[in-house]
Amino acid sequence: MRPIKVLVNADDVIEVLSTEGPLTPGEIADRVQMPRPSVYRLLDGLNAIGLTESLPDSTARLSLRWLHLADNARASMREWSGAHSVLLDLVERTGQTAYLSVLRNDEAVCLEWEQGRGIGVLVLKPGRSLPLNAGAAGRTLLAFGADVDTFLASSPRTRFTAKTLTSGEELRADVDKTRGRGYVISDEDVTEGIAALGVPVKGRAGTIAGALSLAGLASEIRTKQDALVGELRRAAEALETTAARV
Repeated sequence: MRPIKVLVNADDVIEVLSTEGPLTPGEIADRVQMPRPSVYRLLDGLNAIGLTESLPDSTARLSLRWLHLADNARASMREWSGAHSVLLDLVERTGQTAYLSVLRNDEAVCLEWEQGRGIGVLVLKPGRSLPLNAGAAGRTLLAFGADVDTFLASSPRTRFTAKTLTSGEELRADVDKTRGRGYVISDEDVTEGIAALGVPVKGRAGTIAGALSLAGLASEIRTKQDALVGELRRAAEALETTAARV
């Protein structure tokens, strides 16, 4: 069991550094509730394999090796090899920011994006995630890809704005509406002034492989909703065709 415990502890250290940036060993120990000697040993090991690095001010941070690992991880997902060109075309046709996200541990994790015009503040970016109760990607994956009962029973539901859905009753109603119309409307439930639309992307076996979404200024998304949903569906079909060839 000890090797597994070491890996769990290392994961805790990596996670806190990824969310908070450079920290001293003492700060890490406080954040993850771990003895300082254990943190020092873990950092020595992570430094030795190039996953973290020590700075002159005695703090530690994640190394640039993570960028290389992230690129390789995305490249290994061959079913999404055509995603970049599909997203780029979607942005050119709509002007909105396009995302491809997948379900991982009750979160929507962004694999790929292409930025549209006029938006400088966005929560979701490649490698980042959102809970399944918020945003177009998360709520699409909740409705079409996740076990709704399990999520509602065990997962925390973060509130980002006054419009974020957090209660079980709200989310069940949203899942029913989403399944009925085939897409998600995310209206300022993650960031005020920003809205998004999301549709599911099917894999080879017909199961839900991911979510494709468009985000932009709320006023523009509302005005162009029908046209944008049409573009999303066309792009989702293109992704499904590409995935079927792999």
